[in-house]
Amino acid sequence: MSNTGVTDNRRVARNTLFLYIRMILILLVTLYTSRIVLDILGVDDYGIYNIVGGVITMFAFLNSSMASSTQRYLTYELGRGDPVRLRKVFSAAMHIHIAIGLIVVLLAETAGLWLLNEKLVISPERMGAARWVYQFSVLTFFVNVIQVPFNAVIIAREKMDIFAYVSIVEAVAKLSLVYLLTVIPYDKLILYGFLTLLLQIGIRTFYQVWCRRRYPECRTFHVKDRSLYKEMSGFAGWNIFGSLAWVMKDQGVNILLNLFFGTAVNAARGVAFQVSNSVNGFVSNFQTAFNPQITKNYAKGEIREMERLALRGLKFSFILLYFFSLPLLLNVDFVLDIWLKEVPEHAASFIVLIMLDTLVCCLFGSPLMTSLAATGRIRNYQIVVSLVIMLALPVSYILLKTGTATCPETVYYVTIAFSVNAGAARFIFAKVQIGFSVRRYFRDVICRVAFMLLVSLPLPVLFRLEVFPQDSVWSFFSICAVSVVSTLAAAWSVALDKTEREAFRRMFSGWLHKLGLKARNIQGYDGKDM
Repeated sequence: MSNTGVTDNRRVARNTLFLYIRMILILLVTLYTSRIVLDILGVDDYGIYNIVGGVITMFAFLNSSMASSTQRYLTYELGRGDPVRLRKVFSAAMHIHIAIGLIVVLLAETAGLWLLNEKLVISPERMGAARWVYQFSVLTFFVNVIQVPFNAVIIAREKMDIFAYVSIVEAVAKLSLVYLLTVIPYDKLILYGFLTLLLQIGIRTFYQVWCRRRYPECRTFHVKDRSLYKEMSGFAGWNIFGSLAWVMKDQGVNILLNLFFGTAVNAARGVAFQVSNSVNGFVSNFQTAFNPQITKNYAKGEIREMERLALRGLKFSFILLYFFSLPLLLNVDFVLDIWLKEVPEHAASFIVLIMLDTLVCCLFGSPLMTSLAATGRIRNYQIVVSLVIMLALPVSYILLKTGTATCPETVYYVTIAFSVNAGAARFIFAKVQIGFSVRRYFRDVICRVAFMLLVSLPLPVLFRLEVFPQDSVWSFFSICAVSVVSTLAAAWSVALDKTEREAFRRMFSGWLHKLGLKARNIQGYDGKDM
């Protein structure tokens, strides 16, 4: 492995570590605050908050598409080493995002309000509170829209430590928010929406001030280059299909559940997404640290290195998600009973199905999307893959409307099926447009993951079904221990190849060596003082 490759691997490992610190803080605080908020608001109000926020997220596809464009162009220009072009890209992105924010506010205050008032199933006595929360969600979304270019700069420059530091402050603020909910004598649903808005404004303001002081490209100016606006907007325009597809998959399904089953099922879906997003955060953080290297390799013309990184990213993403999700899936009822005072019906089954869908998506996920975005040629890819993903919503609606399916879990069965098809289509485009090898993909990703599952699953499942069929604290820790050991052993022996195992050995040896040096220095220092 070249010195550049070693440096890149170390940078990815360092950034992943910082993002994991951030994720662990967010996970702990989210699990605790979700439990308290659900208890304070109650199942119905928690469901209202979840569905009202989902209405705003429906319009987020405009922002998501532009965010992908901004991330790609900033990372690409850093790879090329052109500071003038980099500043122009950031300024153009900032202007476009402000325009997007205003467009979304307009859509939210027209079509969104109509959907809230006329279509959603919300009890009349809580409609007033729902409207307040809706307006707070609109403002929160606008604040997040204009923050996207600054986050893109941080990720493109691979300065992930700032996210970890800010998360410490954010964790304390969220705990304070929950405390204020218990002591302020006001409508809890409205108060929760307002305090969440204030928290987001504070965090986004800090990121903007920090970026502007540290990076020269974050000082915006008027860009007259129409071709740049056209190029970035055109790239984002085709990304709209992808973003809209994900909105229909996630928030569209949320609204579908509300129309057929009411706010109680939305509460169950909200709990399931809190859990799955917390677990999936470990994977997304790894991919956030990994993806800039993929784009930069393409900018340098190193296509084979880009493919190697992308395939490793797919495999490592699956291993990480499987490592965290297996103990959860085998103990989902126990975890929910310990975590929540009142567990919404269907929450456990939703968690299992959403996690299975996420595991499927990991095999065809972010590294492939980043590779295709790096080329700038995404029109055909977005049209085909997005249409496949979008089909899950109308198919689910037809099944529920006609009575062919009567349980809310149906929508996730349909979603998983279409996720497999969309993933296969995504890899076909990576093969055609970039030259990714089908043989290498099946050899290095699919086969190794399949063998890992065959080796790691039997023992934990046997423990769950035969040794510890009843939930208890002892069974929870025992099954978790068996799952962790089984997964690590299978990943090391089957999923990783010889080169990857050797790289991990060197990395761990380096860490242990540094820890040993620090320990000896501390002992020497103490001895001199004495």
